[in-house]
Amino acid sequence: MKKIIMLVILAMTVVGCELFDSERWARINREDAERGVECYKRYDGTVYCKDRNGNRY
Repeated sequence: MKKIIMLVILAMTVVGCELFDSERWARINREDAERGVECYKRYDGTVYCKDRNGNRY
């Protein structure tokens, strides 16, 4: 049981560090801006993105 708990804690730590890495998110945002991608959040919480041709994804 201890090993499972330790593995879960380790996995959460690794994922948490990746999610909150500000340099990575800055790079992602910069690459999106270079490609002409804009993302929007609707009132109901749905997020969608459009490229410079108007295609949604």
